[in-house]
Order: sequence, then C-alpha cells, then structure tokens
Amino acid sequence: MDYSGRYRPVRPLRPEDDFNHPVEAHPFFNESRYVHLIDGRQRIGGWFRIGQRANQGLSEMTVCLYLPDGRVGFMFAKPGTVSQDGVEAAGLRFDFDQPMQHSRLHYAGPVHVMADGAAMENPRAAFTPRSQVDAEIALVFEAVAPAHGGELLGDEGEPFDEGEGRYFARAHYDQSVRGQGTLRVGETSWEIAGHGLRDHSWGPRLWQAIPWYRWFPCTFDDGLAMCVIVVQKGDGELLETGYVHDGSGRLRHVHSVRLQTRYDARSYPTGFSLSFENEVGQQYDIEGEVLASVPCRHWRKLPNGRTDKARIMECMTRYRLGERVGFGMAEYLDHQDSADGDAFEGIRAGR
Repeated sequence: MDYSGRYRPVRPLRPEDDFNHPVEAHPFFNESRYVHLIDGRQRIGGWFRIGQRANQGLSEMTVCLYLPDGRVGFMFAKPGTVSQDGVEAAGLRFDFDQPMQHSRLHYAGPVHVMADGAAMENPRAAFTPRSQVDAEIALVFEAVAPAHGGELLGDEGEPFDEGEGRYFARAHYDQSVRGQGTLRVGETSWEIAGHGLRDHSWGPRLWQAIPWYRWFPCTFDDGLAMCVIVVQKGDGELLETGYVHDGSGRLRHVHSVRLQTRYDARSYPTGFSLSFENEVGQQYDIEGEVLASVPCRHWRKLPNGRTDKARIMECMTRYRLGERVGFGMAEYLDHQDSADGDAFEGIRAGR
C-alpha cells in the first residue's frame, strides 16, 4: 500500500492506467474510481465513485453531495451490469479525454436529500419517496500535480499477492486536481469551482481487509496539495505515507505522520491535528476542521453467518497550514469489532 518503493518494488504508472485493466480471476476483483471536488467559497462539494466488480456481475455507484445549507444529497446503486469498455453505472459516468491530465464526470438521476449526513446511519429509513429529487451534475477536472502511486510487485516482478483476506490496494494512485462545472439538485443550481482529488485502484479488494485507516487529501491551490494516509494493516504493520505537491515540479513522499483526532459523543470526527515530514525534512503542521460528515457502511456476510462490518466517515473538511486555507476530505475507515460492542478499531487505537 506504500508506493514510494521503500518496502516493495513498484511498477510505475503508465497513461493507460487511467483506463480499465484486464479482469483478474479473483472473485473480489474491483476496478474502482473516485473523485471529489470542494468549492470552499460556497461551502459546497461532493464525491463520486464507481466500482466495477466484473466477477461478481455488478457495479457500485455512489453520489454524495454537501450542500451549502448543511443538507446532504446521497445516492447509491448496485446495477447488475459491468461495462468493460467504459466507466459508467446507474447514471454516473467518467470520461478520460487526456490520460492523467483531463477528465470529465456526468451524473443524471435521483438523489435523496437529508437534513444532515447522520441520516445515513439508517439508509433504509432515510431513502423515502419524499426525500428523492432529480439531480444533474457535470464537472471537468484538470491535474495540478502528477499522479502518485503504482502497482505493488512481488519479488519476481509479478503483481504482489497481499494474502488471503488482506486484499485492499495492490494497485492504486491518487492525483490532486482542480475542477469546475454545474450541480443541480431539484430546482436549485450552482456553478462551482474548486480543488479536489481523484483516485483509481484495481485488483482484489475487501473493505474489511484492514482494521482502520485515516486518509487526508487536500488541495490548497495549484501550487500546494497533499494526500496523507495512516493505515493499520491486516498484518499488524502501521503504515504512514503519502505525498506533498509543493510546486517544485515533483511529488515529495512523506513519513513520520502524527495524528490526533477529536470526536463527538457519536464517535464522529470533528477535527484533527496532523503533522508529518516530507522526504527532504520539511515539517508540516496542519489543523483540520470537519464541516460535514456522512457515515457510510460496508457489510459483508461471512460463511459462518456473521456480518463483517466496516464504517467509513466521509468528512468535508477545512484545512489550515499556517495562514493558508484549503479544502478537501478526511476519510475515516474503521472495522467494527462486534465482539467488543461494535467498537471502532481506529478510535480504540487512539487515532
């Protein structure tokens, strides 16, 4: 999961990695794309995801919108089709006009509008005919930094086998972007412009494969962006990695990540202090303020009948680095240990 080359050989990215890869035999093979865009001036944003699980015969589509008045728009679908020639599912489509440089997104379909994200604790109750409105979203994205990532390799140069039950992110990249476009929810429309991040992974994936991670993508402006992650891996190793784009023309790997998160009574993150160093010894001390949160759940039935649960908190966040202010997401994945009262493992670990 670390693509700096510190721990494993890494196949460098190629332009064609923006497109679909050959489907592998593993039943949990997943070609997944994600992008977010935050307009901090209007305090509006959203994230969008398509996962293509060809061997399970289904796709996953998610649209999540953070509206200026605090409401949240959300849609999730699992159509029983997978497009191998493109990236589309249930009205959401990604197009790649210039690999690793320019892409587009379009969505036309319903979203459920809720007073705040906490309603997603019980999607079945939140998704009602009265909450559903039509939406249309058209966004374009341009890279402000090179993509960061690659494909982890085994000792003989083959794709790395993460180990049964530990499949998560063998091949992956993140890329800081700027974007603009239109967003319509019901009868209300916005012209938005801001910054964000897109990512793409391929290979076997289980959301419950790791105990927890904390992921912090933020783009301050075209000359300063970061994507930092802290992961408790399934084998017990703690991984602290990521990159900073500092306008130097190259990405700087990061290490020595220190994180202290503040939580409310519901175990929702409200803010955090994040510090790290880049590869040339520069120190970054960042304060994050969560503006809106949406809890998303991933549940998997095991052969023994038990439900294996993971919760991902998707938090639109304001970042401060000295006098500089940026906007992005903060993503908190926690395995829920049902043997311990559904305790969240990352919170229990002090992160």
